Amino acid sequence: MSKDYEEFVKYVFHEHIEKRLSRIRRDWGHHLDREYFLASLLRATRNVRFIRDYAERDEDIRESFMPEFLKGTVRQIRYGVEMNNRFTVDTGIADVIQDYFGEIVDGIDVDYFPKEDMDVLQQSGSTDPRRDITAFVYLIKSRKEQFLRDGKEVRFSGVLVETVKRIERIEMSLPEEPPTPNEPATKQPTVKRAIFKGLGSIAQGTLMTATNLTLAAGLWSIPLPVETTSLGAVVSATTGIGTILTGIGELRGE
Repeated sequence: MSKDYEEFVKYVFHEHIEKRLSRIRRDWGHHLDREYFLASLLRATRNVRFIRDYAERDEDIRESFMPEFLKGTVRQIRYGVEMNNRFTVDTGIADVIQDYFGEIVDGIDVDYFPKEDMDVLQQSGSTDPRRDITAFVYLIKSRKEQFLRDGKEVRFSGVLVETVKRIERIEMSLPEEPPTPNEPATKQPTVKRAIFKGLGSIAQGTLMTATNLTLAAGLWSIPLPVETTSLGAVVSATTGIGTILTGIGELRGE
């Protein structure tokens, strides 16, 4: 680990993020609220993995999954993003991460991520969390310049707010009723498999961001080393937001 990079990230945390965590502590001090939020998002992320693994064609989704299951999964992801925006957007943390995004991303390495990231990804259905985080980091580094260019038009915080509306539109577009046996395929609303690729990235990025910011805010009743609440929080939240941005691009077909 580069000592200069470590000190830089700790500077970002202590100077710009730490003081913003008090709002998270104030709003999320209730254990049951936090547990429900994370359990709901974990379940939705597992559901998306199952949909993508099972459905090889767009038609398989409509034919194999009940509308209530599809809508419920998308609704849980939307709720997760809404709650995560309270951690990132309402506190101003998303703007801080954007201001230092290039410098943070340049130095990120998979070894900087705390054990809690590996645990939450495994709970969400990942068979190899370290491999997944390595892939997230690689994608974010490869798209860093695009994210920064796009961020000049719309701030990351604005994109995160718009993501809730985008997911809501997806939810509303899903079929209300299962297909009937005699219904022509051309009259059945198409449910694109690609949608769930983007939603999966958004859900995983939301999980990483929310987990680490609530850890840094002291809402978990477990002892944590300083690196987890400073270095780990910054690299994980940055990767989480970058993975959400990746998911939005996937929804647009980029």
